[in-house]
Amino acid sequence: MKKTIFSLLLVASNLALADEMRFLRADKDALQARVDIVQEAQKEILVEYYSVWNDNQAVGGMALLIDAAKKGIKVKVILDSLSTTVPKKTFAALLALANDGEVSKNLEIREYNPLTIKFWKATHRDHGKMLIADGETLITGGRNIGDKYFGVNVRRNFSDLDLMAKGNVAKLARENFLTTWNSPAVKTLKLGNYSPERLEENYCLAFVDYEHCEGQRIHSLKKFNEEKARILKVKNDVMTYREGDLVVPYSGNDWFKDAYVIDDVKFMSHGAEGLVTKETAYLNEDLLKAVANAKEDVNIISPYLMPTPNLMKVFKDLRSRNVRIRIITNSMNSTDNLFAQAGYRELKPQLIAMGLEIYEYNGPDTIHAKTAVVDNRVVLIGTYNIDPRSAFINREIGVIINDQENTGLASDLTHIIQGFREKSTLVGKDGLPHNQDIEMKGVSKKKRAALKVISKLLPLIRNQL
Repeated sequence: MKKTIFSLLLVASNLALADEMRFLRADKDALQARVDIVQEAQKEILVEYYSVWNDNQAVGGMALLIDAAKKGIKVKVILDSLSTTVPKKTFAALLALANDGEVSKNLEIREYNPLTIKFWKATHRDHGKMLIADGETLITGGRNIGDKYFGVNVRRNFSDLDLMAKGNVAKLARENFLTTWNSPAVKTLKLGNYSPERLEENYCLAFVDYEHCEGQRIHSLKKFNEEKARILKVKNDVMTYREGDLVVPYSGNDWFKDAYVIDDVKFMSHGAEGLVTKETAYLNEDLLKAVANAKEDVNIISPYLMPTPNLMKVFKDLRSRNVRIRIITNSMNSTDNLFAQAGYRELKPQLIAMGLEIYEYNGPDTIHAKTAVVDNRVVLIGTYNIDPRSAFINREIGVIINDQENTGLASDLTHIIQGFREKSTLVGKDGLPHNQDIEMKGVSKKKRAALKVISKLLPLIRNQL
């Protein structure tokens, strides 16, 4: 068996070319920045996301791609095949609107690792999140595409963070995207009953059961046309600014006016040609090295907290050298993933005994940012959670920034993390070892019962968390 099944693309930046960078903490900024770089693109837009939802923010964003494609801009989209909730009829309508009357298709959509008979590969997902314009501008971080990632979901939102960058790191991200695009893991999106050929008027003539086929075709065509109308309406809403709207079309914002200029940046990603293994998880190893080299302080946000054995060893070594380790993660009340929470609760006593300062996010929203600062100099940000799934299973993306010139970027992130910490509770602060008297405060009986069941399954699913 080959030792390396899953290749890694890890490229160091060209130090002669500095990158301009800033964080997108506010939901409105994160959404506006995405709209702006799509509308300002001249040649190419590359989109890769783990999860895209069938709601206003997602459909509005996809609708903007129609204009870009119609202007002759090449638009390529990679979406994880299992984690995206947008139906095939919507994709079919989007493609039809973008490519209608065009000889060459400027908008292409592909899906990552669609289900096959090789069921053992089904758990390998594309957890990457990137938007790249003209190979010059990059947005990456924790946010997927949907209402709850931009603060407008009526029930619960994700509290998140992105990095916006211009320069060499965007070029490296582009190379990484195109390698993934052309890999065996990425397939052309299948539209099923909404494919152009199945919607054609004479499609059913060759079928024995013509009436059944024609009935299905007419039904699909109706839904397809309804989706086209919906997308056009959402597109019109986005392009017609009204006071109070989240975004302004063609805002003209200069996102890099006060950006930090950094010389030492690395773009990292697990590749896309197989399954991540312990031998090929070099993204994980590089992040481990960055944390292991800490001298004074490690400041982390991770929605899910299940350190691998190697990371536990790093934490133990750091604590033996009196390095302070602070981690913010989700509480029982704020978590969106009870499986991950069960794994974290099992390790929590050990982490506390090791001397880690663990803060649990109070909510009501769910913390979703994935970032860290080491010694107020090294910045880590991307899609990587502290769990086995990010380390060994999923395709992940990350950026390491060495702010050795003390530009203020690392200090800015430290301040952002402190803002999250102020909305969190220090585990054990009440004098109990696991914060036991308040960790279930506000948690529904249904959620508690589900946690008990999942906890019993941990020995069977631990490596998949």
